[in-house]
Amino acid sequence: MTLSHLPSRIQFQTHHPRRCRLLRRYEILALIVALIATVILHGLLKITTIVHWELGVIIFAAMLYFTLSLGFRYIWHLSRKEFLRKHAVYVFLSGFWTISVILIVIFQDLLPDSAPDRLLLILGASEFCVILRSLYESILLIRRVSSRGWNPALIVVSSFLVLISVGTILLMFPSARVQDPTSVNTEGAPFLTALFTSTSASCVTGLIIVPTGTYWSRTGQTIIMFLFQIGGLGILTFGAFFAAAFGRSMQIRESVTFGEMLESHQRGDMRRLLLAILGITIFTELAGAVCLSGLWPEHPWQERIFFSLFHSISAYCNAGFSLMDDNLLGMGHHWQVWGVMPALIIIGGLGFAVNYNFMLYGITHFSNLTVRKPLFHHPTQKVRLTISSRLVFFTTLFLLLGGTIGIYFLESIHGNHEIPFWERLNQAWFQSVTMRTAGFNTVDLGEFQPQSKLFSVLLMFVGASPGSTGGGVKTTVFALSILSVWALLKGRDRVEIMGRTIPPALIHRSLTIISLGILVLMTSTLLVVLFENRQDIFLDHLFETTSAFATVGVSTGITAKLTTPSHWVIIFTMLIGRVGPLTALIALSNRGPSYRYRYPDENVNLG
Repeated sequence: MTLSHLPSRIQFQTHHPRRCRLLRRYEILALIVALIATVILHGLLKITTIVHWELGVIIFAAMLYFTLSLGFRYIWHLSRKEFLRKHAVYVFLSGFWTISVILIVIFQDLLPDSAPDRLLLILGASEFCVILRSLYESILLIRRVSSRGWNPALIVVSSFLVLISVGTILLMFPSARVQDPTSVNTEGAPFLTALFTSTSASCVTGLIIVPTGTYWSRTGQTIIMFLFQIGGLGILTFGAFFAAAFGRSMQIRESVTFGEMLESHQRGDMRRLLLAILGITIFTELAGAVCLSGLWPEHPWQERIFFSLFHSISAYCNAGFSLMDDNLLGMGHHWQVWGVMPALIIIGGLGFAVNYNFMLYGITHFSNLTVRKPLFHHPTQKVRLTISSRLVFFTTLFLLLGGTIGIYFLESIHGNHEIPFWERLNQAWFQSVTMRTAGFNTVDLGEFQPQSKLFSVLLMFVGASPGSTGGGVKTTVFALSILSVWALLKGRDRVEIMGRTIPPALIHRSLTIISLGILVLMTSTLLVVLFENRQDIFLDHLFETTSAFATVGVSTGITAKLTTPSHWVIIFTMLIGRVGPLTALIALSNRGPSYRYRYPDENVNLG
């Protein structure tokens, strides 16, 4: 007997399947209404037509309905133990909300006089649970889409479009922008400003048209921080985090989609890879925030915590956003700037799969760690460094050292020789690191020599590594292209490295990515030059478009001065650069069926 022929109560494991489906549908509707009420309540600074408490009642009623609906579905379920396991998140949220409300009602009198009253505390707890439930429902939706066998490239592009859209809407609310205290009316950010900032944050670029520290309020800055945190890791990765955290298995199609997102081929080890990403990310960002806390001693401790966390996440995600109006200009002599921030940028730019491989290599070779659950659960045999990891490491090392030496000597040709040697070397080192998709700067890049700008364009074009928080054509693509040229010069018909042969398909893919990258970069530069009609600063236009394509975020200072059409070009360039030109092309194309035939070979004259 197939599943469709079973009684509905057995199919759905409940005594009342129809009632459960209705309750579930109304839960989704109530969640949407409560979320809209929460956004309106906090997005608008001054509400005139809608009473504050009416919105509060809607949010409270939604949480009450969620709890009652969950209770009924629990009572009707055939296996209550299985129900608790399957709906652990819902049970936790409803339980947390119920206990919070009871404790507030009972013990509110024990709180200080300055504490909000009972109703405000209950409303705050309800809003918190509604937001968490909304995030969880969104993640479940993403998982369902990923498991249906849709084009992974299309899912990746769509996830970024959704993130950009949500970020744009949130940044357009007046509460996200600094308001004039003398003005009676509140004003939100213009659409293009919000869209540009949201795209730049979601694509971890860092290009801005308004100063982050003075234009956006603390709410807006927090939204931007969450955007580049989610954008750096990827929405699909966050969905996978929840799946792995709650012990849920991944379907094959899901694993393929997440592997495409992370640019990893470790399909069978995807769960451990995702947990490792989460562990490495949290540890690195918190450690970085602690180290950066000494950069702002003049600020109160609350401000120092936020500043440190913001810049740590921005560095690890290679976002390049700074709360300082002049970025890190003049701060290059601090050890946190030349030491800690480059370390965060490099770790984030190496790639998740590479970091995971290095972590397992260190554990299995240099540690007797026996912890088995879940992050450090590793095989008993020693793990080797993959060809991909070694290629990424050596290419990154080459680019960092070569970039430092190149920028130092190119700036020394016609530069300011009054600056001490070690300070110039320090500046060259930091800019060599940050040109690899990070976006911070300790010097005025507008004063860079033309030869240094052109050299920086080459560094930005290469970018970070596959499956990382950075952009560009990727280090492995650059390395394979060089190796293919070397093999051609040597008269070899295949590419070999470290005792391994690289499949021809990867070589073709690398050359395709470089070709598409050049095409996108030249097209965007052409459009910006056409719209701006400033031939005297052509190199600056090329610099800006390359920064957008490689999601670097460094700027010569002309981004805010560009016209509206140029801003739209930069927006599309940032999106294409983040998802990758080949991924974007695959997402837009309609792949036809593959045919098992081959035409006869014929040579073509190449000159």
